[in-house]
Amino acid sequence: MYRSMGKAYVLFFLILLLINVGCDKNDNGDGIQKVERFGEGTPAVPNAVTYDLNADSVDDFQVDYDLGIWDGANESGFLVLGVLESIDESAALIKVNEGIDTEILFNRPNDTIWREPMEPFKWNESGQVHITEIWQGGDGIWSEEWTVNSEFNSNPYYLGVRVKENEDFLVGWIKLEIDKTNGKIKFERYRLTADEFIIIPE
Repeated sequence: MYRSMGKAYVLFFLILLLINVGCDKNDNGDGIQKVERFGEGTPAVPNAVTYDLNADSVDDFQVDYDLGIWDGANESGFLVLGVLESIDESAALIKVNEGIDTEILFNRPNDTIWREPMEPFKWNESGQVHITEIWQGGDGIWSEEWTVNSEFNSNPYYLGVRVKENEDFLVGWIKLEIDKTNGKIKFERYRLTADEFIIIPE
Protein backbone atom coordinates (compact mmCIF):
# COMPACT_ATOMS: atom_id res chain seq x y z
CA MET A 1 0.00 0.00 0.00
CA TYR A 2 1.21 3.51 -0.75
CA ARG A 3 -0.41 6.21 1.34
CA SER A 4 -0.47 9.82 0.28
CA MET A 5 -2.87 12.75 0.62
CA GLY A 6 -5.27 10.63 2.61
CA LYS A 7 -5.81 8.13 -0.19
CA ALA A 8 -4.37 4.60 -0.38
CA TYR A 9 -3.19 3.05 -3.60
CA VAL A 10 -2.02 -0.48 -4.34
CA LEU A 11 1.24 -0.16 -6.25
CA PHE A 12 1.60 -2.82 -8.89
CA PHE A 13 4.75 -1.07 -10.01
CA LEU A 14 6.64 2.14 -9.33
CA ILE A 15 9.00 3.32 -12.00
CA LEU A 16 11.39 5.99 -10.84
CA LEU A 17 12.85 8.06 -13.64
CA LEU A 18 15.36 10.75 -12.85
CA ILE A 19 14.02 14.05 -14.11
CA ASN A 20 16.55 15.69 -16.39
CA VAL A 21 17.28 18.84 -14.44
CA GLY A 22 20.41 20.83 -13.76
CA CYS A 23 22.38 20.46 -10.55
CA ASP A 24 23.76 23.39 -8.56
CA LYS A 25 26.17 23.12 -5.64
CA ASN A 26 24.93 24.79 -2.42
CA ASP A 27 22.66 26.96 -4.55
CA ASN A 28 19.30 28.10 -3.20
CA GLY A 29 18.48 30.02 -6.38
CA ASP A 30 15.14 29.91 -8.14
CA GLY A 31 15.97 27.18 -10.67
CA ILE A 32 12.57 25.66 -11.51
CA GLN A 33 11.84 23.41 -14.49
CA LYS A 34 8.46 22.38 -15.88
CA VAL A 35 7.65 18.67 -16.21
CA GLU A 36 6.32 18.65 -19.76
CA ARG A 37 3.48 16.63 -21.33
CA PHE A 38 2.19 14.95 -18.17
CA GLY A 39 -1.41 16.16 -17.97
CA GLU A 40 -3.36 19.19 -16.88
CA GLY A 41 -1.71 21.41 -14.27
CA THR A 42 1.71 19.78 -14.78
CA PRO A 43 3.89 20.88 -11.82
CA ALA A 44 7.04 22.97 -11.90
CA VAL A 45 9.96 20.99 -10.49
CA PRO A 46 13.06 22.55 -8.89
CA ASN A 47 16.59 21.81 -10.06
CA ALA A 48 18.70 19.32 -8.12
CA VAL A 49 21.12 20.86 -5.59
CA THR A 50 24.14 19.29 -3.83
CA TYR A 51 25.48 20.29 -0.40
CA ASP A 52 28.92 20.00 1.16
CA LEU A 53 28.01 20.68 4.80
CA ASN A 54 31.47 20.35 6.36
CA ALA A 55 33.35 22.19 3.59
CA ASP A 56 35.76 19.32 2.85
CA SER A 57 35.21 19.47 -0.92
CA VAL A 58 33.19 16.23 -0.78
CA ASP A 59 29.43 16.44 -1.32
CA ASP A 60 27.33 15.10 1.58
CA PHE A 61 23.73 15.34 0.34
CA GLN A 62 21.76 16.04 -2.82
CA VAL A 63 18.18 17.27 -3.05
CA ASP A 64 16.68 15.74 -6.18
CA TYR A 65 13.31 15.03 -7.79
CA ASP A 66 12.15 11.67 -9.16
CA LEU A 67 9.27 11.05 -11.54
CA GLY A 68 7.25 7.91 -10.83
CA ILE A 69 4.10 6.12 -11.93
CA TRP A 70 1.43 4.79 -9.57
CA ASP A 71 -0.93 2.11 -10.82
CA GLY A 72 -4.13 1.21 -8.99
CA ALA A 73 -6.83 -1.34 -9.76
CA ASN A 74 -8.82 0.99 -12.05
CA GLU A 75 -6.70 4.10 -12.48
CA SER A 76 -3.11 5.29 -12.70
CA GLY A 77 -1.08 8.46 -12.94
CA PHE A 78 2.25 10.15 -12.36
CA LEU A 79 3.83 11.49 -9.21
CA VAL A 80 6.96 13.49 -8.40
CA LEU A 81 8.95 12.82 -5.23
CA GLY A 82 11.32 15.36 -3.69
CA VAL A 83 14.09 13.29 -2.07
CA LEU A 84 17.24 13.82 -0.02
CA GLU A 85 20.01 11.52 -1.24
CA SER A 86 22.95 10.68 1.02
CA ILE A 87 26.46 10.82 -0.44
CA ASP A 88 29.74 9.41 0.93
CA GLU A 89 28.19 7.57 3.92
CA SER A 90 26.25 10.59 5.16
CA ALA A 91 22.82 9.73 6.56
CA ALA A 92 19.55 11.23 7.75
CA LEU A 93 17.95 10.38 11.10
CA ILE A 94 14.74 8.38 10.80
CA LYS A 95 12.20 6.98 13.24
CA VAL A 96 11.05 3.40 12.69
CA ASN A 97 7.64 2.62 14.18
CA GLU A 98 7.00 -1.09 14.92
CA GLY A 99 9.81 -1.98 12.54
CA ILE A 100 7.76 -1.04 9.47
CA ASP A 101 6.61 2.57 9.16
CA THR A 102 9.40 5.15 8.81
CA GLU A 103 9.07 8.80 9.86
CA ILE A 104 11.28 11.72 8.91
CA LEU A 105 11.15 15.45 9.63
CA PHE A 106 9.98 14.68 13.18
CA ASN A 107 12.67 16.73 14.95
CA ARG A 108 11.80 20.00 16.66
CA PRO A 109 13.76 22.75 18.48
CA ASN A 110 15.28 21.50 21.77
CA ASP A 111 15.53 17.92 20.44
CA THR A 112 18.85 16.15 20.99
CA ILE A 113 20.55 14.45 18.04
CA TRP A 114 22.87 11.65 19.24
CA ARG A 115 25.83 10.24 17.37
CA GLU A 116 24.63 6.76 18.37
CA PRO A 117 20.81 6.98 18.41
CA MET A 118 18.68 4.53 20.36
CA GLU A 119 15.51 2.81 19.15
CA PRO A 120 13.17 3.73 17.60
CA PHE A 121 15.65 6.15 16.00
CA LYS A 122 18.37 5.12 13.57
CA TRP A 123 20.54 6.44 10.75
CA ASN A 124 19.02 5.75 7.37
CA GLU A 125 21.32 3.37 5.51
CA SER A 126 19.28 3.14 2.30
CA GLY A 127 20.76 6.33 0.87
CA GLN A 128 17.51 8.24 0.28
CA VAL A 129 14.65 9.76 2.26
CA HIS A 130 11.40 11.04 0.78
CA ILE A 131 10.75 14.67 1.77
CA THR A 132 7.86 15.93 -0.36
CA GLU A 133 5.56 14.82 -3.19
CA ILE A 134 2.91 15.85 -5.68
CA TRP A 135 0.41 13.48 -7.35
CA GLN A 136 -1.56 13.35 -10.56
CA GLY A 137 -5.08 12.02 -10.09
CA GLY A 138 -6.59 9.24 -12.15
CA ASP A 139 -8.41 11.96 -14.13
CA GLY A 140 -5.07 13.36 -15.31
CA ILE A 141 -5.24 16.50 -13.16
CA TRP A 142 -2.33 17.26 -10.84
CA SER A 143 -2.72 18.45 -7.26
CA GLU A 144 -2.38 22.20 -6.81
CA GLU A 145 0.04 21.88 -3.89
CA TRP A 146 2.94 19.66 -2.83
CA THR A 147 2.63 17.71 0.42
CA VAL A 148 5.40 17.25 2.99
CA ASN A 149 6.23 13.85 4.46
CA SER A 150 5.90 14.95 8.09
CA GLU A 151 3.39 14.70 10.91
CA PHE A 152 3.92 18.42 11.50
CA ASN A 153 2.20 20.98 9.28
CA SER A 154 4.71 23.76 9.73
CA ASN A 155 7.68 25.49 8.19
CA PRO A 156 10.53 25.24 8.98
CA TYR A 157 11.21 21.52 9.35
CA TYR A 158 14.24 19.93 11.04
CA LEU A 159 16.27 16.87 10.11
CA GLY A 160 19.00 15.16 12.13
CA VAL A 161 22.04 14.23 10.01
CA ARG A 162 25.35 12.40 10.17
CA VAL A 163 28.22 13.51 7.89
CA LYS A 164 31.44 11.65 7.07
CA GLU A 165 34.64 13.55 7.87
CA ASN A 166 37.92 11.71 7.28
CA GLU A 167 37.49 8.37 9.06
CA ASP A 168 34.90 9.61 11.57
CA PHE A 169 31.46 11.20 11.55
CA LEU A 170 30.05 14.57 12.55
CA VAL A 171 26.50 14.79 13.90
CA GLY A 172 24.16 17.71 13.37
CA TRP A 173 20.88 19.08 12.10
CA ILE A 174 19.47 20.87 9.07
CA LYS A 175 16.73 23.49 9.15
CA LEU A 176 14.62 23.05 6.00
CA GLU A 177 12.23 25.46 4.32
CA ILE A 178 9.81 23.72 1.94
CA ASP A 179 7.77 25.66 -0.61
CA LYS A 180 4.49 23.81 -1.13
CA THR A 181 3.73 25.76 -4.31
CA ASN A 182 6.69 24.30 -6.21
CA GLY A 183 8.19 21.59 -3.97
CA LYS A 184 11.47 23.42 -3.46
CA ILE A 185 13.50 22.09 -0.50
CA LYS A 186 15.91 24.71 0.83
CA PHE A 187 18.67 24.23 3.42
CA GLU A 188 18.01 27.35 5.46
CA ARG A 189 20.59 26.62 8.16
CA TYR A 190 22.66 23.70 9.45
CA ARG A 191 25.19 22.89 12.16
CA LEU A 192 27.57 19.99 12.78
CA THR A 193 29.71 18.90 15.73
CA ALA A 194 32.30 16.26 16.60
CA ASP A 195 30.66 15.86 20.03
CA GLU A 196 28.51 12.89 20.99
CA PHE A 197 25.31 14.91 20.62
CA ILE A 198 23.93 18.26 19.54
CA ILE A 199 20.75 20.10 20.56
CA ILE A 200 18.60 21.89 17.99
CA PRO A 201 18.29 25.51 19.21
CA GLU A 202 15.09 27.51 19.55
